[in-house]
Amino acid sequence: MDKATSRQFRSLSLMIICFLIFSISYGQQQKDTKVGPVKTAKLNFKELAKDPKSLTDSIKKKKPQNEVRIPENLRLPPGADIKRHDAPPRDSLTLKIKKKEKVGNDDINPNFPGLGDNNTSIPPDIGGAVGPNHLMVALNTQVRIQDKNGLTMSTVGLDAFFSSLGGSPNMFDPKVLYDPFNSRWMITAVANGQSANSALMVGVSDTNDPTGIWSLYQFDPDSSNTNWFDYPSIGFNKNWIVVTGNMFAVSTNAFGNSIVYMFDKLALYGGSATPTVSNRPSTEGGASCPSITLDNSEETEHLVSSWNGSSGIIRLYTITGTPSTPNYAATLLFPAAATNWSDIPAGGADFAPQSTVSNLISNGDSRVQNAVFRNGSLWCAQTIFLPSGGSPTRSGVQWWQIDPVTGTVVQNEKIQDATGTNFFAYPTLAINAYDDLLIGYSSFSAAQFASANYSIRLNSDPLSTTQGSIQFKAGLAKYFKIFSGSSNRWGDYSSSCIDPDDFSLWTIQQYAESPSGGSDRWGTEWNKWVPPVADLYSKDLAGDVGAEPNPLTGNMWQSPDIWVRKSQDIPPYTFAHVHENAEYRTGTSNPNYVYVEVHNRGSIMSSGTEQITLYWAKPGAGLGWMDPWNGGIYFDPGPNTMLMGDVVSSQTIPPIPANSSEIFEFPWNPPNPASYATAFGTNTNHFCLLSRITTSGSAPFGMTFPETGSLNGNVRNNNNIVWKNIGVYDLLPGTMSPAQAVISNMTNLGMNAKFTFDLIDENGVAMSFENGHIQLKPIGKLAETFKENPPRGYGISINEDGTINISKKGAFIENVNLEPNEFGIMDISYVPDNSKELGKGYAINFTQLAKVNNDNETVIGGQTFVYGKVAGFQTEPDGNKGWHCPIWCWMIIILIILFILWIVRRKRN
Repeated sequence: MDKATSRQFRSLSLMIICFLIFSISYGQQQKDTKVGPVKTAKLNFKELAKDPKSLTDSIKKKKPQNEVRIPENLRLPPGADIKRHDAPPRDSLTLKIKKKEKVGNDDINPNFPGLGDNNTSIPPDIGGAVGPNHLMVALNTQVRIQDKNGLTMSTVGLDAFFSSLGGSPNMFDPKVLYDPFNSRWMITAVANGQSANSALMVGVSDTNDPTGIWSLYQFDPDSSNTNWFDYPSIGFNKNWIVVTGNMFAVSTNAFGNSIVYMFDKLALYGGSATPTVSNRPSTEGGASCPSITLDNSEETEHLVSSWNGSSGIIRLYTITGTPSTPNYAATLLFPAAATNWSDIPAGGADFAPQSTVSNLISNGDSRVQNAVFRNGSLWCAQTIFLPSGGSPTRSGVQWWQIDPVTGTVVQNEKIQDATGTNFFAYPTLAINAYDDLLIGYSSFSAAQFASANYSIRLNSDPLSTTQGSIQFKAGLAKYFKIFSGSSNRWGDYSSSCIDPDDFSLWTIQQYAESPSGGSDRWGTEWNKWVPPVADLYSKDLAGDVGAEPNPLTGNMWQSPDIWVRKSQDIPPYTFAHVHENAEYRTGTSNPNYVYVEVHNRGSIMSSGTEQITLYWAKPGAGLGWMDPWNGGIYFDPGPNTMLMGDVVSSQTIPPIPANSSEIFEFPWNPPNPASYATAFGTNTNHFCLLSRITTSGSAPFGMTFPETGSLNGNVRNNNNIVWKNIGVYDLLPGTMSPAQAVISNMTNLGMNAKFTFDLIDENGVAMSFENGHIQLKPIGKLAETFKENPPRGYGISINEDGTINISKKGAFIENVNLEPNEFGIMDISYVPDNSKELGKGYAINFTQLAKVNNDNETVIGGQTFVYGKVAGFQTEPDGNKGWHCPIWCWMIIILIILFILWIVRRKRN
């Protein structure tokens, strides 16, 4: 071998060795593994809060964590696709702070304290979330549950919250979220920072009540105990709960790499915590921020991280795959702002000014604080330092709206004061269903104490423009608090979130509180913002707060805001929400009355121009839109004697004040039952009702989601359409006609239908089939169809007389082919197996699903049959024909009786 060949061989060998070393290192960091928790536990929050130790432990001063830094100004990888925003920057504007006009106990937009400083921890690290009935705030010190008026319900120490996992954890960096689609709370926090005993904690609630039971899990981020976990970020979509964090060396606090925990969401809710863990290469920098995904059909979980401020660039990431086998990927999409920024102040020093003292306050760095995915866009917020170049003179807040598929920047704004008077930091954002935006953050200047602010943007505002900065909680004193450290820490983060009504937006921010015991203090303050618009809606279910689409899992045909009375009910509506079957009367002078309640969840009065229209239809599980509600469909085409539906009437809705409701009355004369006897037998007085609020006479009529032929879909998607398909029956045999389930195909295409059945007991709880079964009796053409093609499914049996017994929970009948515009009828009843069940109220939910043109199976509709009194269904059986007397009536009767007794007694004397 000559010298030249030898040199080539050595060079090639060296390249191969280097490649192998890099590959091994890269592969070790990128290897995804399934891990299990090292510890699990259950927590009863309410019971823990009763223990005095749960709070006394939280007054022990915590060792402050050193402020560790993630890499900045990262290099672009080969193939990077930079998507530069071409909108003009706002750097030249002078941003003045406006004070909130009405602070404190505002009925519509209140602000009130969250959780205060017990002088044990700096900074607070504010985790906050909002549920249907509760607020939850988790700080480095404590965890508090409040009602939505700010009243404290329970408080425990953060260490105590996780203490059932064992040991004596030193907890920090808590974050909490509420999942509106599965009605669960989630929390994550870190234990034992800068220690070989570092641990990641994750918890999920059993229900939508955070004061109840929680399942807690502890994970070991590094089994070699050489690195510790810091700064978790948490997000979710329909498939996963995702927690990301940064790994630092225990010995030196040097950054190592980021780490991603991907939990199968439904499995975690079910008690199985075996996430897929991905250790990322150090070249990807600090942890990406997972999004809170508010589109429950989105299969991809989107993530984002700050990348290079000097180039104005951030980076996108994705998680795809199945819930049990997720795949994390760093994309080559790099959205870029029109102007650049600095990632940290020079040397990472304390930075923001405050009134009366020279002590500056730390503003952190430019990492992404939170991210939200909805309506096809990824939104995120971060602190930035301006100007770029490494020697900034002010801090600001930057927010983004990005198309995560292409990386295109839709909106980008720097909320900042170019004069350098006002500083802003630690932002988080929230977006409602209509793309109204709220960004909460801290504000600083030499003319004020550190305060809590927010900015808002309505969807109708100009792009990349918020409506100034609003101070909702002014700082009360100077703030300088370092314990044994060297930095005047603030933050490290705040929280902003959507209300489950998917309309109102909340933020909880930090401010400088008055000192106590010789120590400066921070405080936290909640603020709710309702967009200044009117939004009229009616409830699909009792827990409905107007979210679009409705995230509740109940049946869409059980609206409590529509009810029928056989006689007129005048204000204040003694029988409000109490529903009974309609009754046919000869002539039009003695109508039934339908009542509909309409709510205004907006913060201003409605216009007074909206219309409400009431429709009726004969009952059926397969009703569509607009047929048969528009009056054009007959059960007997040709003779046209059995009209299947029509408009009752329309009304103009007068102005409804903000946060109020109004009840509307519709006189109604149902059609003659004799006309339907040949098709519906004796069950003629059960009708479906539909209420529809419109703001325009042309499509989409004011609907958020344009209406389709799917009635169930229209009702779920739009809060101004509600539907009632509940039949009310007496328990006493012979007092009422049998209930009849009507199946139908209201489309012009063939339908392959499936039917499911659920039993509800008198307490409103789903019941098993241990004490009885549902019996179906097909009638007419449907009986002939089932005789020729016996139905099949699960949990069913067919008797010799053609009746069908439904005897198992989760039972269904499938592969029932219905021709276009075909109807079928079945008597439906519950047959108890023993006499103890007689006299108990119950309800049957009958649901029709279908595949149209071999598409995915979807709910078409359903019927509910209520027998007797059942909790949750405010119904009045026909057999209950007694005289109704409200409380005031009984009081008058009692007074009359007492007066008569007094007269009798006087005569005797």
